[in-house]
Amino acid sequence: MTLPIQKAAEDPLFGRGYRATLLVLILLVSAFAYVDRVIIQTLAEPIKKDLGLSDFQFGLLGGLAFAILYSTLGLPIARLAERRDRVTIISVSVAAFSLMSLLCGMATNIWTLLLCRIGVGIGEAGVQAPSTSLIGDHFPPHRRGFALTVMRLGAPVGALLGSVVAAWLAQDHGWRVALMLVCAPGLVVALLFRLLLRDPPRGHSDGLAGGNVATPTATPPRTREVFTQMFRRPAFRHMLAGLALASMALFAGGAFTAPFFMRVHELPLTTTALYVAIISTTASTAGMSLGGFGIDFIARRGRRWYALLPFCGIATSVPLFLAGYGLDNHVAAVTLITIAGIFLFFHSVPTLVAFQNMVAPQQRTTAAFVYFFVSTMVGVGFGPPLLGLLSDLFATASGITDAAAASAIGVRSALLTSIGLYAWAALHYGLAARAIAAEDRP
Repeated sequence: MTLPIQKAAEDPLFGRGYRATLLVLILLVSAFAYVDRVIIQTLAEPIKKDLGLSDFQFGLLGGLAFAILYSTLGLPIARLAERRDRVTIISVSVAAFSLMSLLCGMATNIWTLLLCRIGVGIGEAGVQAPSTSLIGDHFPPHRRGFALTVMRLGAPVGALLGSVVAAWLAQDHGWRVALMLVCAPGLVVALLFRLLLRDPPRGHSDGLAGGNVATPTATPPRTREVFTQMFRRPAFRHMLAGLALASMALFAGGAFTAPFFMRVHELPLTTTALYVAIISTTASTAGMSLGGFGIDFIARRGRRWYALLPFCGIATSVPLFLAGYGLDNHVAAVTLITIAGIFLFFHSVPTLVAFQNMVAPQQRTTAAFVYFFVSTMVGVGFGPPLLGLLSDLFATASGITDAAAASAIGVRSALLTSIGLYAWAALHYGLAARAIAAEDRP
């Protein structure tokens, strides 16, 4: 996990223009992958009313249905990407999840929509880990924070498309049309990705930074060996635990932010969608940019900052989230939740970069899989269903006969309870920073 700070040599294989094209296309791939998550959350209320779903059922639909096959297939696809053409794998995957998103708009009941969401998860399983590995072979270690930040900024771009644009379309044409129109351009992105990019040799960028280039024909180590190498390090284990807890609270809160503003603050769908866009776009863009661009520089002070920066950000977000969900003024609520989200997202890119720098070139796709498996399976898979279940339980326990009032109390109480996960995550990142400092002692 050393961080070379020397200037990289000129790349004889890929020029600046090519690498810029790579980053733009990977950003778009990441954006459309995120659209598929956010659009279901934004259109939660009309989907629930149309199909007659409870909060728990919607949590399963928006979370576990997507995450279960995404996570199950992520490892074999990641291992395949260690050996085969990553550009082809990513292109086919983008086309698959875009097509399944179109079919979501044609679903007539919870079961058909559930199957389509599972299909989206299958398609997305081949996107994030291979994309991360592809970036690792185009950019040297001391530039990966920048490059991976660009990739992760696809999330706010996708959030904008999946919230504001989708809500505007749904307002006039219904949620089904919104789903189909917003997700269809992903098919074009898949085609461009396949036509314009090519797969570099494994370890190509490490050679530019003065390291050794892994030969393209080298056999990647067995999966068990890669996992053993990573999990034997206390720093990795604590960062992984922190990532899991933060992701669970993050995706749980994201799935119920729109219902929170519509139920608690009684805002219409269009205003709610604007607030969701402000929160998700501003928080993720500013947070990931500050954390991602900044880690390339601050880590020169010591490797412990890969964990210390996430610790500082998540710990700062806790009181801000508590105040944001607890206040009755919706303007103050959206302001505080947005600021809290900025600090929260300090953990995203530094954690991903740390995992990439911990392993050899032909292990990076597997290391990226671990990151996305945990953030998706634990975060997306279990966060929304558990928060939805808590919301239903709190609503029932309130004893209020008015269904709307009870559901408002339920979702607010569940969101406030979930903040405890952030405090727990911060603790693990703090322990990870201490473990890294211990590794670096002579």
